Amino acid sequence: MKVLMTLRFTQDQLNRVRAVSPELQVIQRSVRDDWDPTDTSGMFDGDEEILYGFKPPRNLAAAPRLRWMQLHSAGINHLINMNHPILQSDIRITTASGVHDVPIGEFAIGVMFALARRVPQMVRQQDRAEWPKHKWGLFLGTELRGKTLGVVGYGSIGREAARIAKQGFAMRVLALTRSGNRPNRGYVVPGVGDPEGSLPDAWFAREQLRDLLAQSDFVLIALPLTSETRGLIGEAELRAMKPTAFIVNIARGGIIDEAALVRALKEHWIAGAGLDVFEKEPLPAES
Repeated sequence: MKVLMTLRFTQDQLNRVRAVSPELQVIQRSVRDDWDPTDTSGMFDGDEEILYGFKPPRNLAAAPRLRWMQLHSAGINHLINMNHPILQSDIRITTASGVHDVPIGEFAIGVMFALARRVPQMVRQQDRAEWPKHKWGLFLGTELRGKTLGVVGYGSIGREAARIAKQGFAMRVLALTRSGNRPNRGYVVPGVGDPEGSLPDAWFAREQLRDLLAQSDFVLIALPLTSETRGLIGEAELRAMKPTAFIVNIARGGIIDEAALVRALKEHWIAGAGLDVFEKEPLPAES
């Protein structure tokens, strides 16, 4: 059974995959400078049955024996946006949801801490070698301890961020899920996150989003981008937040109305935002 992996892995990592079964023939190929980065067709010989990567071939005729696509990403919105023919095929598609909870959960907490403690402002002043007046007012910031974290999308990443917030900073945790499921029914790394859903102090349904926002000192956006969630956070939602609150988006840029967010920041409806994602990536030069 031939396996094509289109992302770069170390030899040790490849050997671990090969060790799963002697029947696996694992091939690694990465995008070359002369290949279209949006199309992996040129990497196929035609006898591959399993593909690991971010994008399938644009022309599935290049992979006539393909049966399983394991995505490197936690979501499939990039395939939906492309209206990729694999979505209408019989090829099984699985995602990497659940494996990013530690690095991205920690990153989310790091962004929250940087916003609360005004680290970006400090770094800018240091880069300019300035010792400003009124430094207490500029840099004192706020504490995370005892604050309220609202997690919009209580999946694996949201649960790990909630665990750190609750156990490390004694934060109050509010959780919102579309399904209403409290246990995590996906892939769970042992000892990570909140698989049973026991950490939140309160649970919210989709129609209660603004209630969660109004109570939160920090809002973490951690849900997938779908037709239901595109533009989920707009002007009304941002106005529902406290003027002292911060919003952090580690999910997808299209979930927040960026024009409304820019206005919210300029007019001080909220205290700040930490963005790992944008509607257009990379950001245009004029952004």
